[in-house]
Amino acid sequence: MTVRAARAAGTRERIVDAALASYRERGIGATSLQTVARRADVSPATILNHFGTAEELARVVVSRLTEDIRIPDDREWTESGHAPRVRRLVREMFAFYDRSTPWFEVFRYEMDNQALRDGQANFWEAVGALYTRVLGPALADDRVRSAVFGLTHPVTLNTLRQAGLSLDDASALVAETVLRLV
Repeated sequence: MTVRAARAAGTRERIVDAALASYRERGIGATSLQTVARRADVSPATILNHFGTAEELARVVVSRLTEDIRIPDDREWTESGHAPRVRRLVREMFAFYDRSTPWFEVFRYEMDNQALRDGQANFWEAVGALYTRVLGPALADDRVRSAVFGLTHPVTLNTLRQAGLSLDDASALVAETVLRLV
């Protein structure tokens, strides 16, 4: 990599880091290019040179955020057998919700943003594929599918945590309930 390319990559990374930090504090809608530029120590024109538009910057940041919060992926798991994989699914999803809740809180009222809508659609697509790989034909039954997604929803985790259960205890309880359903 040439010095110039390395410098450009470093600048791009600083811009993404600055936008991510600003989005965390203010949300996307309340973060201007000027705010990101000041934080990254670049001009707004430099941001536009690297990303073209504020929307493209948001898209790149949401993509980075998705990587950082690590959506569970069973293709990395070593467990074999139905019950251990279901237990891992619930544990991984609840851990994901636990680590991503601050971001959901920031973006909750900004779902009119296209980058967020696309990120959310990609998330649900990945989660649907994960559940299908782990639970297979059991999801063909609409009632079972609805129950499984309801039991493993972040609201369920929050409710169980408010009732005093730890993340591990909530995961174990829900996993055993899901196993009875499927």
